[in-house]
Amino acid sequence: MTTKHMYSTTNLSDLQLKEQGNCLFAARKYDDAINCYSKAIIKNPTNATFFTNRALCNLKLKRWELCCQDCRRALDIDANLLKGHFFLGQGLIEIDSYDEAIKHLQRAYDLSKEQRQNFGDDITLQLRLARKKRWNVLEEKRMQEEIELQSYLNRLIKDDMESRLSNLKLNENLHEDQLKEKQQEIEQECDDHIKELNNIYSKVDERRRINIVKAELGIKS
Repeated sequence: MTTKHMYSTTNLSDLQLKEQGNCLFAARKYDDAINCYSKAIIKNPTNATFFTNRALCNLKLKRWELCCQDCRRALDIDANLLKGHFFLGQGLIEIDSYDEAIKHLQRAYDLSKEQRQNFGDDITLQLRLARKKRWNVLEEKRMQEEIELQSYLNRLIKDDMESRLSNLKLNENLHEDQLKEKQQEIEQECDDHIKELNNIYSKVDERRRINIVKAELGIKS
């Protein structure tokens, strides 16, 4: 619910509304600030800054979708608006759109260098966060796929063993001792294959743990 305040917005220009919104933002009255920026937008919908100011309020209020919407509208007006890319990148992180977040944060970083704006460290921090979150998602997906593949390969090895044992029992030329010996050979061969397979996957797990530590520390491979 919007907090009641003593400020009047009657007959104010778009820039005056923006300034009043800035004062309310500084006082952390984000909903009231949004109200002022919205009125400024109605008066002048071509000023991209009004949209990024409102986007920042929504970012503070954790209204991620609204933040992203305002940033996109701002960038439609000015594609080189640093804050538009920066705030959009932050909002996209929160809705798990990491690839797009990285794209906009990288653009914000490049613009900060071109325009010599003092946003570099903040943008770098968010860019690192987006990359880490994307890496975590991809890593979790890879782990699940590897677990499924490992289970499938183990099952194939065991199915092959059962098939060979069944065929072995049909061989009438083998004596009981020979049959037992062949069965043990097949079972041992199966066990060896499974151990070898699981050993390969354990080495993969070890490399993954190393990669996780590197990602946490921001170390490139």
